[in-house]
Amino acid sequence: MKKLNRTYVMGIFMVLFSAWIAFESAHIPELLVSNEPGPRLFPFISAIGIAVFAILSMVFDGKKDENKEYLDKAGYTRLAIIIAECLLFAFLMNFIGFWITSMAGLFLFIFTLKGEKKFNVIFCIIFCMLLGSICYFGFTKGFNIPLPKGTLWSSLGIKMI
Repeated sequence: MKKLNRTYVMGIFMVLFSAWIAFESAHIPELLVSNEPGPRLFPFISAIGIAVFAILSMVFDGKKDENKEYLDKAGYTRLAIIIAECLLFAFLMNFIGFWITSMAGLFLFIFTLKGEKKFNVIFCIIFCMLLGSICYFGFTKGFNIPLPKGTLWSSLGIKMI
């Protein structure tokens, strides 16, 4: 019997995971409002994207049979830092709010992922502010989806946007 390599195993897992996402998103109640996509659309698009990229990965990367490690010691260290940053992001999002945390979190992620490469700090700050603001106002004003505003500001009596 031929042994499956990691690419095929991960691809099959991701296809099954995307099928589960599509199945669960079909159970989300549809609140029909004219000219709005509804709450089922984004999870379903995510499921399709995950399935497509998993299949493409199996087709194009599946034949390679390399025995080298995915990450070296520095890569595992960076992975642990990113997981810690994600946990910090989740905690601070409820405490400080999504808008501020998304900008700071993006900067931290970019700084961590850059490794030894040099990058323009001013451009990165502007990019993080723009992307964080687009995400925040896109969801809160465009899709009318409330995001965490932060318990810190409400306890201090400061009204966030």
